[in-house]
Amino acid sequence: MLHAVQKNREAYLPLLLLADPSETLVRSYLHEGELLSWLTDEGETVGVMHLLAVETGVVEVKNLAVREAYQGNGHGKQFMQEVLNMLRARGEQQVLVRTGNSSIGNLAFYQKLGFRMTEIEADYFVRLYDQPIYEDGIQCRDRIHMACPL
Repeated sequence: MLHAVQKNREAYLPLLLLADPSETLVRSYLHEGELLSWLTDEGETVGVMHLLAVETGVVEVKNLAVREAYQGNGHGKQFMQEVLNMLRARGEQQVLVRTGNSSIGNLAFYQKLGFRMTEIEADYFVRLYDQPIYEDGIQCRDRIHMACPL
């Protein structure tokens, strides 16, 4: 079940940091845009997504994180599909996402949902992050821009 977070966004910071290890960067957008949580029927938070309108009809997914206990079971896909349906219903035209070159799972995840790669921002993570990030033995250097038409 989708839930719009209205208060106490700081409580979701540990979950958002699962998807982006830079607390400084996450805090830079935490209080802007929309913060959505995905809840079980019992009210437990499965995941969280931060959305930011970038221009008329275009929304960026700044952060999508699923609690580790729920990863690998299709919850992220279900969450994303719900949000895409919500955005489509309210008349948005396109959704953007930006992820790292080393995030092989994320690249596959978004492409399966209809996102296409549109741009590569070379050395983004090298310039903005204090410590190198490695995923599956690959250094995260470049930021991959992806878009999904609604």
